[in-house]
Amino acid sequence: MTKASGYDIPAAQVDGMDARAVHEATQKALAAIRSGEGPQFLEILTYRFEGHSMGDPLRYRTKEEVEKWREDDPIGILERQILKDKLAAKDELEAIDREIEDELAEAVKFAEQSPLPEAEALFADIYVNE
Repeated sequence: MTKASGYDIPAAQVDGMDARAVHEATQKALAAIRSGEGPQFLEILTYRFEGHSMGDPLRYRTKEEVEKWREDDPIGILERQILKDKLAAKDELEAIDREIEDELAEAVKFAEQSPLPEAEALFADIYVNE
């Protein structure tokens, strides 16, 4: 790890397209934090598949570039590694996907049915009151 620019915080750059590398770097940083070494900084580099906002038409990238990166999607890569290493079967991964989709659908339903927070909540828990 290198020191973050101008600060005495250990820092590491990680290939965010490699889920295993992210996991390994995160575990290492957490171990350092838990052993009392203080804060850690991870710069996790990924490819942004979508634009900066809903109004970003992605005119600055070619379709071919985006398609090439989609082939190297970290979730697809991890799935292929799991299947290759026989850590799970395809049907097990599909069952996990279904569970996640169900959980997300429940979360969206809960959010949509919940009342909007009061305006004062916008400023709650921003500052520590001594």
